Formats: sequence, structure tokens, C-alpha cells
Amino acid sequence: MLKSSWQPIRVSILAVAFVGTLLVWARLATSPKPNSTAPQETDTLPASVPLPGWQLVNTEPITTNTEAQSGRRYRFQQGNITLNADQYYMASDGNVSRYLFVHSPVKTANASMKVKFKPEVGYYGLVAHNGNAYLSACINPRGSSTVTESQFTQNRYANDLQIARIVPWLLGQESLIDYRCLWTLMSVPLKNGSNSDALVADEKAYKNLEDAWVSWHQWWQANFPPSR
Repeated sequence: MLKSSWQPIRVSILAVAFVGTLLVWARLATSPKPNSTAPQETDTLPASVPLPGWQLVNTEPITTNTEAQSGRRYRFQQGNITLNADQYYMASDGNVSRYLFVHSPVKTANASMKVKFKPEVGYYGLVAHNGNAYLSACINPRGSSTVTESQFTQNRYANDLQIARIVPWLLGQESLIDYRCLWTLMSVPLKNGSNSDALVADEKAYKNLEDAWVSWHQWWQANFPPSR
């Protein structure tokens, strides 16, 4: 009686082990062999990105950020207002403040960055420096945008650890924890080059940034670069 009661459990365990073995074998079989002579992908960001209400003037690669796999600057115009959007595709710890200090002209001014939240996009930071208003955040492949390392980590566990992603992970198609980030740094000039409080120095400048950011985030998350 005891033996027969354990039989279904044993069969189930063996079935799970068999399927797992097949999946691991399939992952190994389909994984590309390393090739040290193969050229490395250097630009995964498109040369043209739409931004409603703005005209794309020009775009150019950015190669100064050594942490990024790819970087590109997009310059838009709306009347006499110029908006720059620097986009970096990178494996990330989600610490936007550190990126601003190491890889942007903002540097130590990021200590005064104010983090805001919009339900339709997530968290983003605003800061004023050297006559410009800046908006910065990490666009995630799933979930909302983030600014701090803790927000980024919470977003990863909330959105990456899904049952539907187990099989693609076993097949080597996706990482179980997806550390990719599109780090965005947008800027517009402040009126009269003001450097006062980032939320009141020039309300129009910050409204332009925040409105552009919503459209920018929606487009990039829908067109997030593939993991490989």
C-alpha cells in the first residue's frame, strides 16, 4: 500500500527531471559557440526615434560612456527650443545618480536631483545645472522607469521572475534576471540660464521635459533593444 502511494510522486519527479534535462540540452545545443574573431555589436540604437510635437534635427553616436554597449544623442527642435536626449543601452545596477556623476556634465549637481513619479511611466529625476534642465531615469525592459538602485532591483524581481519567462531562460533566449537598462538623459535650456531650484526655475522647461519623457518612455519600452 505504501509503495503504491509513492508511485505517482516518483513518476512525477522523474518526468520533471526528464523534461528539465531535455530543456538544458536544447539550451546548450542552440547556444552559439564563442567566436573571438566575430565583430562586436557596437550600435543597437536606431538613428531615428519619433517624439510627438518635436522635430528630429540630427543624431550621432556617443562613445564616451565605457559602461554602455551603445550610446546615441538625439537632438530635437520645437520652435526655438532645443531638446537633447542622450540614450545609453547598458547592463545596469540602476544607480542613475552615479551615472550622472561619472558620465554626464551634471556631476556633483546630481546631489540636488529631485525624484518624481508618474503612474504611466514610473520614477524619474529632475535637476538644474549650468543653465539647463535635466531629466534622467532608467527605462526598464519590463515595468516602470527607475532612478535608484533599490527601485531598479525591486522592479527586476517584480517583473522578471514570471512563470512565462522560465522556458525562454532555460532555452538561453533570455536572462532570468534582466539587468538591461536604457539610461536616458534629456535636457532643455532654462530661461535666462537660471540655475535655481529645479522645480520652479522655469516651469515651462520642466513641463516640456516631462511631457517629452512620457512619450519617450512609451516608445522605447515598446521598442526595447533585443538582449542578443
